[in-house]
Amino acid sequence: MDVKNKKIVVAGLGKTGFDSAVFLARKGADIFLTEEKATEQISKDASLLNEKGIKTEIGGHTEEFIKDMEMLVVSPGIPDDALPVRYAESRNIPVISEIELAFTFSPSKKIIAITGTDGKTTTTSLTGHIFKEAKVPSVVCGNIGNTFIGEIDKIQRETFVILEVSSFQLERIKEFKPLLGCLLNIDEDHIDRHRTIENYIGAKKRLFINQDSNDRAVLNYEDKWCRDIARTIKSKKFFFGRDEFHKQGVYLKNNIIFSALNKEKHTKVVNIEKTNLWGKGNAENMMAASLIALLCGIDAEAIERAISGFIPLPHRLERVAEKNGVLFINDSKSTSPHSVINALESVETETILIMGGRNKDMSFSRIIPYFKNKVRLIILLGEAKDMLAEEFKECGVPVIKVNDVKEAVQNAFKNAKPGDIVLFSPGCTSFDMFNNYKERGDAFKKEVLSLL
Repeated sequence: MDVKNKKIVVAGLGKTGFDSAVFLARKGADIFLTEEKATEQISKDASLLNEKGIKTEIGGHTEEFIKDMEMLVVSPGIPDDALPVRYAESRNIPVISEIELAFTFSPSKKIIAITGTDGKTTTTSLTGHIFKEAKVPSVVCGNIGNTFIGEIDKIQRETFVILEVSSFQLERIKEFKPLLGCLLNIDEDHIDRHRTIENYIGAKKRLFINQDSNDRAVLNYEDKWCRDIARTIKSKKFFFGRDEFHKQGVYLKNNIIFSALNKEKHTKVVNIEKTNLWGKGNAENMMAASLIALLCGIDAEAIERAISGFIPLPHRLERVAEKNGVLFINDSKSTSPHSVINALESVETETILIMGGRNKDMSFSRIIPYFKNKVRLIILLGEAKDMLAEEFKECGVPVIKVNDVKEAVQNAFKNAKPGDIVLFSPGCTSFDMFNNYKERGDAFKKEVLSLL
């Protein structure tokens, strides 16, 4: 891709937009970055870009600023109805995502791209940890934190790029083609952006759209949507699932992950009870990471060592503290009904469930069956608390509505008995009260620790 002296507009001034603008400017492009918001941090970042000769506008998009552009690079948060997107599409100007841009310039095409409704970050981190422990050259990037485009200078021809990708990023790919694509699961999410579950699934399917028979796909055999998508994939398919099944891949039996890549001889990979990861979702994450590593030539012994030493990421079924026999668990990363279900399936004792935040236009009624014989009190907070209270009014579990995390923790502790779990699994985004799920999780942990 020749970008020298071309006017390229970058939409969005988060980390993705910042890194994309800097990279393209280094390649000689004439960069115009446009951002709708105008926070203090955005103003600082815009000034840094200005110092590098990059033109910026913040506080809104204008046609005057973006006119005559030859390409548009969109950050994941930019919706289809944003002015730059409408302007470009009405004039047949190419619109691409940052991962498409990075793929074009990457010296390595050994891309391992991991997506799914839940578990992406843990699986990506765990896969990267396995590769590092096995001393296989690799870079971990994408939706996980460091952008693909920002890591380009670290990538050589033989480097594996272990990439977390979201549905938003996949919407705008054209030639992006992972050597190995992994789909962990699919459930209703981001309906506020995608409008329908079908559109959301369509975005996830794009992970495999450019693959051919030389590439590989790793999918969750337990997930109906994954099995349906598998029928449309042209690459070699491998599965992970529970109990032995007649597919190539890995499976979990008696808490041990086995490899079935050799149909004649199934071999042990790792006993998940001897790891620091727990819960149904993490069992699937470990299977996916193990299968990816096996397909890339890493032996089972190295995988077992790496997984056994992996430290879980914060805000994902994180054990915070125990007080008077009550265990507090921080699952602030939970932003969908599917993630709440995963959390509830992971706990085995009576639970006080704290939920709420900003809903993404989703119904939560289908999590009600998972309350049975487990959840004895629900505490709701945030913008969605009234909506959730209405959905749960016939569920047979008492509901308390509170104003903030502090009040939620205090009410949970007051009502808890020894042996109970207090599970903070919001099922909604954090943006009504916090900047992100990390800030929300830290607030929960602070209130729990204040009880000690």
